[in-house]
Amino acid sequence: MTTTRSWAGVGRSINRDGATAGREAAREAVGALEVRAPSIVIVFATAGLDQEALVRGVREATGGAPLVGCSVEGIVTRHGSEEVTHATTVAAIASDEMWFETFSVPGFVDDPEGAARALSSMVAARGREDAALLALFPDGVGGDCRALLETLEATLPASLRIVGGTAGDLLRFERTWQYEGDRVLHGGLSALLIGGAVEPEVLVTHGCDLVGSQRVVTRAEGGWMERIDDQPAWSFFQEYLSDGKGTLEAMHVAHLLVAEKVGADELGIDDFTVRVPVRLDASRGALYFQAGLREGTRVQLAIRNPEKVCARAIAAAREITTRRGAKPLLVLDLECAGRGALLFGHETTERLITPVQREFDDAVPWVGAHTYGEIAPVAGRTWFHNYTAVLCALYPRAR
Repeated sequence: MTTTRSWAGVGRSINRDGATAGREAAREAVGALEVRAPSIVIVFATAGLDQEALVRGVREATGGAPLVGCSVEGIVTRHGSEEVTHATTVAAIASDEMWFETFSVPGFVDDPEGAARALSSMVAARGREDAALLALFPDGVGGDCRALLETLEATLPASLRIVGGTAGDLLRFERTWQYEGDRVLHGGLSALLIGGAVEPEVLVTHGCDLVGSQRVVTRAEGGWMERIDDQPAWSFFQEYLSDGKGTLEAMHVAHLLVAEKVGADELGIDDFTVRVPVRLDASRGALYFQAGLREGTRVQLAIRNPEKVCARAIAAAREITTRRGAKPLLVLDLECAGRGALLFGHETTERLITPVQREFDDAVPWVGAHTYGEIAPVAGRTWFHNYTAVLCALYPRAR
């Protein structure tokens, strides 16, 4: 038996020039491949950078290798969590036995079901029978991720696992970008299909506690929650905010947590997933959620528990390494923007990121981002989550 011949590296840059940052991070990542050409590069960068220049810089340094990724609120690497205006991370993988296909679909915000059908058709057209994982990077301030995921699940093979994170900006919730090859989209989605001799391990965790009694969404449409128990949704939430402001701000997003039952009690999430709003229509008192909460859905308020956030993330990492070993090819770590400085201040790396990384071998390449939403399976169904972390460890399969 021989092991899969695969190599991975991760680079990072905090240069403020987009093209330079892209080149620096990409060269560091490719340098770990021992002169092999990358089969795929994954790129995350914060929104202060010129996004098109950034992608050009990465492409120059990687010889035009297939590329996928998105803008994010912060990056996560072996340097820890960096939520700054100008930060870039690039992961590069070279493999003889794994394969990678990239996709991009414009118009996700306007037509999530149509975007899902288009993506499914492109995946099917590639004719890959041994696909193992589909990673999604949709726009993070618009588009109904529930509709996207439901359509994908109805049109893709049930054996294909789906993970991902939604693109972010600098906590302004205005504009995000999605990358694929030379393309830099706004309002679309990019995606990466991985297959061949690979076995992904995926776990999702959050650290929230339920409070109060269950409520009912009594009016909702197109991702907008308009009324809860027949009162304006924004008025309902304002009762729990102490600042009395009439606008939706970053700190509110860290506190306005709505829990929806997922029908199974799994490691790291109890039996509920958490959602947060990303937009406010003050004239209607309506809040926009990226995975629409439909009329009749029973929801409950949730509060953050920093100790539980850390403990569960560490437990998830330990679960993966206990089952599969501490040396995957690469770890993809998608952390909600609400689990960074908004919760831990300047201690995110010390309290959350480093303890999770310690569960793996120090040499394992680590690429990640603070996203506006996370995508991961729970109890056999793919869910959109907020305030979670998705750990996806890629283990080469021995042959």
